[in-house]
Amino acid sequence: MFRAVVLGLGSLGCLFLVACSTINSRIKEKLEAFSSLSAQEQAIVRAGRIREGMPKTAVYIAWGAPDHVRSGSRNGQPYEAWVYTTVKTIWVWDYYPAFYRFGWYRYYGYWRYPFWGPYPYGDQFISQEVPYKTAFFEGDRLTGWEYIR
Repeated sequence: MFRAVVLGLGSLGCLFLVACSTINSRIKEKLEAFSSLSAQEQAIVRAGRIREGMPKTAVYIAWGAPDHVRSGSRNGQPYEAWVYTTVKTIWVWDYYPAFYRFGWYRYYGYWRYPFWGPYPYGDQFISQEVPYKTAFFEGDRLTGWEYIR
């Protein structure tokens, strides 16, 4: 039974790794667009970096598919922003959940006011999706990017 579980989990892990997108897999996916880049741009893309003036397909090959796409207007010119996100986890002590509000609550069989004594939830880890880099395009060309720390 243990061997079957380990084999099943190992198979799922391999399938997960196969489904991951890498720079080489994106080059194979967009080979024609990659071939149309100059040798210098191809080296930059292979390193996972970008530079101004690159087409959207080169940024896709270097950075992958964006998590969010925003659009708007800057100085009268329409633009598009590709936002890449990651998950940030923070540790919170005495997190006060929204559903308790500022009233009385039942805690260990006693009625207490929230500001007296400990809350029902102490140590907590909260994970949230945060942006960490953004690429800006006007038309099909990259006009800038930013890394967010």
